[in-house]
Amino acid sequence: MIKVRVCRKWESVNTKDGNLISLDMILIDEKENLMHASVRKHLVPRYADRVLEGRVYSLRNLKVTTNMYPYRPLASDVKLLFLATTAVQELQESDVSIGRYGFEFVNQTVLQSRANDPTVLSDIVGCFTGFEGIETVRSGSKKRDIQILTDYSVNSTVTLWGKLGEEFDPALYTQDSGPYVIVVSSVTVKRFRQGSLTFSTTSASKVYINPEVDHVTSIKERFSALSIQAKPIQGTSAAKLTPEEEMFINRMTVDALESVVTLKATITGINSGQGWYYIACRSCVKKAEFENGVYVCRSCGTLEYPLALYRVKAEVQDRTGTTTVVMFNYPAENLLDTSAKKLLGKMKPGDDSVPKELNTLLGKELVFKLKLDKYNLIEGLQDYRVSTVFTPVEGLEAVYAQKEARKVSEEKVDIQRKNCAFNLIEKKFDPLNIRYIILLDRLHIPVSRIYFRRSF
Repeated sequence: MIKVRVCRKWESVNTKDGNLISLDMILIDEKENLMHASVRKHLVPRYADRVLEGRVYSLRNLKVTTNMYPYRPLASDVKLLFLATTAVQELQESDVSIGRYGFEFVNQTVLQSRANDPTVLSDIVGCFTGFEGIETVRSGSKKRDIQILTDYSVNSTVTLWGKLGEEFDPALYTQDSGPYVIVVSSVTVKRFRQGSLTFSTTSASKVYINPEVDHVTSIKERFSALSIQAKPIQGTSAAKLTPEEEMFINRMTVDALESVVTLKATITGINSGQGWYYIACRSCVKKAEFENGVYVCRSCGTLEYPLALYRVKAEVQDRTGTTTVVMFNYPAENLLDTSAKKLLGKMKPGDDSVPKELNTLLGKELVFKLKLDKYNLIEGLQDYRVSTVFTPVEGLEAVYAQKEARKVSEEKVDIQRKNCAFNLIEKKFDPLNIRYIILLDRLHIPVSRIYFRRSF
């Protein structure tokens, strides 16, 4: 039997087909020992909701195995497996004394040895110094590059892929109250020709800002003497899309909305039924709940300094219909050019009305880059999440409209050509003519000019 806290939990998926492989977690005990535990795919429904990140548990009947696969989240090759007979009992915080976080920080020599070798993933730490915007690379994946000054005083780039990059909001960490020490867990290490190391997140990665860990505290104290402010940096990826390209990714209208798209529409209303902001955890940016006079994050615990972040639900309309989109902090703050905290500061306590600054958005035609999920695609619900907002560029929109019109025209001509070909043929004709028509169609030869022999 072991008493442990679940430091982190994630789903391991097959990168080729997206299928779930296992549910994995990092456990920490009272002696600060870290353990990698895994729930195989067929048992995930049994334990997914019984073992939660941040909670403390007593676990019995785990199987100890050897992890021979790459991308191990810990240096040890020992892994614990949940079985169908594993007993799980949640403990109260007062019953045990176990730290909230567990990381395996290593020196630069070890990081160098792990370059281009995915056997063991690394936990990295450094002071936040720079950031790029969200990029869509040509594979269709999204990423954000950030820069950190590591604990061994080297500037390094960390690539936050997918959801991690989209949810990381640099605007929260470019103001006062710094320095901000960032920990990114379970990253791969790569070395460029010039010898510098870069890091990339994996499905096991999580991002932490100023976590209460002794090593992080010492780094923060060291960097407090320096004047470090995170600044935007220019992207260098040759594979990224330009803003002009990004504005037209899978452009669709409201009635054809599906998949990952951009949408040009006009804001016609601000829906304040669920408010226009939410109180969030400073570390993980998840919603915090007000309990017993304090704000509590389900993942990080009691919050001393919670954040007010945007969650603006807007009604939008184009020539085909209406829908609703939700702008969280990053796109909303960029659009309004002010923070939710500042708007709240202007309002009286208890005032739930929509600030006048939000009403200035009414009537604006914008290009929304939308992130769709199962909530939208499978359940068919709206409230599409906005990842980026663009102001339409008249010249680019004209070029796009011409391309779309040409595409529609070509499709109509193609349909007419095929209809003409098959209308020329009697209901009865020999198989040779059928094969001939198919061949002509593939060769793009006008079938209407061909004489067909009728079969009797």
